[in-house]
Amino acid sequence: MIMNSKFVNKFRENRFVYISALVIIGAFIVSCTVGMLSEFGMHPDEYDVKACLDWCESRWIWPDMRLEGEGLGDTYSGYGFTKVCNNTPYFLIFSKISFIFRQFMHVFPYYRMPDLLLMLIMTVYILKNLKRRNYMMLGFGIVVQAWYIFSYLTYDAEDYFLGFISMVMLADEESFLWKTLKREHKYAVPCVLLGVMYGVIMLSKWGYYAVLGMTFITLVTHLIKSEINIHKQLLVKYLIILGVAFAIFGARFSLDLYYYGFDKDSVSLEMEEKWCDYDKKPSTPIEEQQISWRIKSKGYPAGRVFELEPHWFLKTYRSFAGARITASGENIYYIVMAVLYAVIYVWIGISLCRSGDSVLFIGGTALNLFLIAASFTFSYEYEIQPQGRYLLPIALITCFLGGRARTIWRNRYFRFCVALAGCLSVAYYGLFESRKLIDLTYARSLLFSVNK
Repeated sequence: MIMNSKFVNKFRENRFVYISALVIIGAFIVSCTVGMLSEFGMHPDEYDVKACLDWCESRWIWPDMRLEGEGLGDTYSGYGFTKVCNNTPYFLIFSKISFIFRQFMHVFPYYRMPDLLLMLIMTVYILKNLKRRNYMMLGFGIVVQAWYIFSYLTYDAEDYFLGFISMVMLADEESFLWKTLKREHKYAVPCVLLGVMYGVIMLSKWGYYAVLGMTFITLVTHLIKSEINIHKQLLVKYLIILGVAFAIFGARFSLDLYYYGFDKDSVSLEMEEKWCDYDKKPSTPIEEQQISWRIKSKGYPAGRVFELEPHWFLKTYRSFAGARITASGENIYYIVMAVLYAVIYVWIGISLCRSGDSVLFIGGTALNLFLIAASFTFSYEYEIQPQGRYLLPIALITCFLGGRARTIWRNRYFRFCVALAGCLSVAYYGLFESRKLIDLTYARSLLFSVNK
């Protein structure tokens, strides 16, 4: 009886941690299942992303997009560009990992393993630190899309991984970042390592610049509030981090400068003309182009987006709280999650404003609104794509803000809201979304071929 009583008391004291751990483990299991058993091409852009990954197996530097005779043309999508030539180092690095798995994964999708490995690292890291850092649930425990991007081949996984690590470090005063900023001696190497991380984030998709923006606001606020006698040393550390980050970004920019001079836009336009599908080619008459393609260049106002896609906001939200872009189905889940998201965010905001951190909340909220505006601008200027993954940095910024609102985690009702959001998310991901992403006929044939 005494043993049972101790167990019950311990569970009651740590039930949020236990429930959250089950959510994270469940999400990892579902992502692995989707990654291993879903058919190739079931996920966004997977055909051309896999071609890019395979092409980079034996290469260590970004190519000139005009390269002929080495199969680079096979990596171009119908949009007229190749992701190999994007800024991200994802393909150059993770192609080597996928090559290793390809040697023995003859049936299962070896190309999804790098992203699943990143998710495994995040899962282990979160489970190890969740008791002290409850706020990590906000960044990787209540958003289905954040799990889903690790279940298939996409370089969004690397971007999110680095963004998550940077926001967790920024929120925790005992992290590597803050310990480095507090050091009086031997801080050069740690600053260089931080600069490398931020430099790689600078090579990420545009949305992750919001993570850098949140970092900038926080560090500047810290500098202003710190004692005058440490300003000089703090500035030196900031400059080392910033210098390394810009050196990495500058090296990538310099390579493009070497290839194209200051004429990269013209070269990109030339490649679009060569590789685009007919309904997207610059030379195709406007009336024959895809109706949702670059509507701004056709002279339409921004409101045209809603004429062509009246559910733009709804689909964007649904593919954030879920995995797929849809405007119908499972309405109760999405309504409940919208209420929980709003309650959690407003609660964090009130807590931060009361504790004197209103600048961080206002800055974070402004960045979140910027992300929504930027996603809409992408639909207007490029192609109408109401995709929730473009807004994933919102989860990371919210994670940081939740980490700074430390006292809020003592409130059992707030913890209940977060735990409920996590349980609903993993249940929906496992019971509904995964069933629509996995073709059972294909899965059975895959498993049968392994047993042969």
